[in-house]
Amino acid sequence: MKKTLDLDEAKTIVNSLLGRNVSVRLNRGRNKIKHYNGVLSEAHSNVFVIELADDLFDRISCSYIDLICGELVIRPQ
Repeated sequence: MKKTLDLDEAKTIVNSLLGRNVSVRLNRGRNKIKHYNGVLSEAHSNVFVIELADDLFDRISCSYIDLICGELVIRPQ
């Protein structure tokens, strides 16, 4: 069975990676999976921001719910 996160665990994971280089896998649905590399730059109460290294967009914002549901996977580089 897949281990699930709660909100406090998700915030702890994001805060531990704050300011570090991360690899992000984002599932947008219907076989649209995007991979990004960047720096986790900001963490707020509901969302966190990832500054992208070299992509069309310069930053993406994600919610903690994306991390809890498994739509977003963050790994340190």
